[in-house]
Formats: sequence, C-alpha cells, structure tokens
Amino acid sequence: MPAVSRAVQWVFIIASLVYALLYARFEWGGAAAYVLALLPAALAWVVSGTWLAAAFMFLLPMYFIIGQWTVSDRHYQPFIWLDHAMPLWPAWIAIYASLYMCAFILPLVVVRGRELLRQSLKAYLFVMLVSYVGFWFYPTVAPLTEKTTVNGFAEWSLQLFYDIDQPYGCFPSLHVAYAFVGALACYRMHRAVGTAASLWAVLIGLSTVYTKQHFVVDAIAGGILGMTAYWLFLRGRPREPVADIDRRVAPRRAMYVVMAYVATIGAFWGGYMLGLGPPSP
Repeated sequence: MPAVSRAVQWVFIIASLVYALLYARFEWGGAAAYVLALLPAALAWVVSGTWLAAAFMFLLPMYFIIGQWTVSDRHYQPFIWLDHAMPLWPAWIAIYASLYMCAFILPLVVVRGRELLRQSLKAYLFVMLVSYVGFWFYPTVAPLTEKTTVNGFAEWSLQLFYDIDQPYGCFPSLHVAYAFVGALACYRMHRAVGTAASLWAVLIGLSTVYTKQHFVVDAIAGGILGMTAYWLFLRGRPREPVADIDRRVAPRRAMYVVMAYVATIGAFWGGYMLGLGPPSP
C-alpha cells in the first residue's frame, strides 16, 4: 500500500507540472506565479509525504486554468460603497505580498504533529475547491487591471504583482482564505502566535481591497471561508499530543519567518534600486 500511495503522489505531482507548462504558453507571469505558489506545496509534500500534499500541488494550477477557460465569459464586479471609500493605496502591497509567509511558510515552520499537518492540508484543499467553484460559476475580474504610474518603490512593487497575477478569480478571495487557514493552524500550536497571525490575516484582507486586487465582498467571503475550514477541520485538533518543546519554540520559529519576510522586502528594494522589474508605463 505505501508503494501504491507514493505512486499516486507522483502522478499528481507530474500531472501538475505538465499542465502548468501547458498554461505557460498563455502568459509568463501566471506561470511564474504558479512556480512561486508551488514551492510551499512542495515543502508540505516533503514534510508530510502524504497524498493530501500531492493533491494540493496537483490542484494549484487550476486557479490559472479556470481563469483562462472563463476569460471570454461575462465577468462580474461586486462593488459596494466601501470599495469606493477605500481608494488605491500602493503601500499596502507590503502586506498583500506577505501572503506567502503568513499562509504557507509560517504554518510549515510552526505547525508540528502528523495529525495537525494532515488536518491543515484538508483545510487548504477545502478552501481551494470551494473557491474554484466560485471562480467557475461566478467569474469576476479585479477592480483595477490597468498599469499604475511607477513613482516609487510601492508603485513598482504593486505593478510587479499586477504583471505576475491574473485579474480573474476574485470571489471568494483565496488570498484571504489561505491567510486565515494558515493563521488558525498556527493557533492550534500556540495561541499567541496564532492570534498574531490572525491579525496579520485581517491586514491581508484589507490589503486585497487597498491594492484593488479584490472587492470588499471578496475579502469578507474569503475570511468566512477560511474560518469555516477551521471549524470543520482544525477546531479541537490535534487530539494526539504535540511535543512541549515544539509548542515552546513556536514564537521563535515565527520570528524567523518575520525576519525572512523583512529580508525579502530588502531583496525587492534592491531590485527596484537596480531598475529591475516593470518599467514605468
């Protein structure tokens, strides 16, 4: 049975790479975004070695594929008055871009225990599949899809994300749902870390609106979806004991992630100073 399970995992992984390469012919930016998203999924597979992690890798590219399949459909923009009250604020890209750390790297570093890892992966897969249904049956396009005027580091970074990501698949916000799942998974390990990460997730929700990558309704729906996944898969877990040392060192591990993100911002700043990335339109 283990050999069969491992074979199934490799089928998932190879299939995900094949159709990610097929997608690459449409737009380099989307393929680059997929490669970035693949890294934490690959780490999750290395850490847990389960078919759940392999399935996560297999399903990741569907975000881009659905966007391409629905590109000619009618797209909706669920504006409410709050969307007009919250203008484009490029500096929020610093929070928006931190999803990678908050939703993926932080739980990979903090969460320990086979059961809690397994339940966390189930929560990620749940929000992914529910979001994909939303993307398919209620195709949306982001509030702002045009180029911004690059007058500084914030605008440069924001335009870089506009170039990499596709403007489709907004409702519900996977960005926000992933952030809450990652934060609440950490909460099951260490309450203080999880509480801080949950506040981080709230800020990420605000950033999706201020960067005009999502509407307010998208962000709220994403938050509800992430918390629903917590109630279904993570509340009351783990039932098996987790080593005390892992719980005690969780804050230190979380600080390493914060430091890594600060270093990442520094690297982006270096790219900006060197004139790399998107040119001014």
